[in-house]
Amino acid sequence: MKISRLLLFAGAASFALVSTAPLRAWGWQGHEYVGAVAWKLLNPKARSRVAALLGPSLTLPMAAVWADCAKNALGPPNYKLNPHYLPAVCNQFSPQERQRMWEYTRRNWSNCEYAHNPSNCHKAFHFADVNVHEHEDYKEEYFGAQKYDVVHAINGLTAKLKCDDATPCDLLPFPGDIASKREALILLAHFVGDVHQPLHVGAVYLDATTSQETGDSGLETIGGNALLLTPGGTDNLHHTWDTVGKSAPSAQAIAQACLLAPLPNPTPQPPEQWASEGVSAAKQAYSAMSFAPDPQPGEWDVQFADRPGYMKDVRRVQGQQLIRAGARLATLLNSVWPSTRKAAACR
Repeated sequence: MKISRLLLFAGAASFALVSTAPLRAWGWQGHEYVGAVAWKLLNPKARSRVAALLGPSLTLPMAAVWADCAKNALGPPNYKLNPHYLPAVCNQFSPQERQRMWEYTRRNWSNCEYAHNPSNCHKAFHFADVNVHEHEDYKEEYFGAQKYDVVHAINGLTAKLKCDDATPCDLLPFPGDIASKREALILLAHFVGDVHQPLHVGAVYLDATTSQETGDSGLETIGGNALLLTPGGTDNLHHTWDTVGKSAPSAQAIAQACLLAPLPNPTPQPPEQWASEGVSAAKQAYSAMSFAPDPQPGEWDVQFADRPGYMKDVRRVQGQQLIRAGARLATLLNSVWPSTRKAAACR
C-alpha cells in the first residue's frame, strides 16, 4: 500500500507502533471456540480429511490459534519465535510445530508491504482496513483493502485446499507462500475467525488536528489500536473487541450454528460478504463514540455516550460473530470435502 500520510489502522497493522504486546482477533479463547464450533459441524468426510491433514498433534481448535502464535516470530536472520511475547497457550505446540510456524513467517516475511515496510507480511493476512466513514461494505477496490488482506487470504487458502495435488496451485492475486494443504487448513481456521471480528475489517481514520473522522484524503490521520478507553491508560478499543472468556460451545450455540450451516455439501458465501457484514458492524461500533487527543502523544481517548450500553452491545455482537465464524468455517470445509451425510451434531 502506497500511503503518504501517517496511519494507524483499526486492524492489527498498528500494533508495532502503539503497543508492546501482540494483538489478535478474539484472543486465543475466541479462536479456539470458532474451531470447536466448526469441528462439531463438519460432515463425516470433511472431518476425516481435516483430522488426517492436521495429524495427531493438532485438533481444529488448536489449529485455529496457530497463526497468532506465529505472529510472534522474530525476523531475519533467525526467524525464531519471540519467547518474551509468546502467550502461554502457545506452549501447547510441539517444538516441531513451532518450527513450522517460523518457517511459515520466513516464507511470508517480505512478499507484501506491511505497515509501510516490506517485512512481517504474514501479519497483514489477518485484517483489512476499509474506512467506515465512507463505506458500509467491503470491496477489493476500496482504500484499505489489499491483495494480501484477510479476504484475499481466505480465497487463496481455499484454492490451495481445493487444488489437485499433482498440479501447482494458483492462489493469485493472494501473494502468500503456502507450503501445503495442512498449512492452508491451519491458517483458514484462524482467518475465518479474524474476518468476523468487526474491527479487523473496518477502520476509523482520524484527522490529526481536529480528531474528526476523515475520508480517504491526503490528511494526516491516526486511529485504530491507539484508541484508549482510559486517558493515559493502556487498554484500547481493539483489545476490548478481541477479548472473550474461555468456554466450550453450548448445545444452544451448536444448534444455532447448525441453522447457519445445515448442508453437508454447501455452496459457501464468499468471504467478501462476511467482510461486508464486519464493515457494517464496525461502522455502527464507531458511530457510538467520539474521540479526543490523549495526553500520550500519538494516542486518543474514546468517549462514549452510553458506555455500559456499548459494552453490552459488544458482548452481544461477539457472541453472534463467533457462532457465525464457526458455522462458516465448517461450511467452507464441507464445500471442499462434500458428503451426502450431515454432521451428527446437526441431525
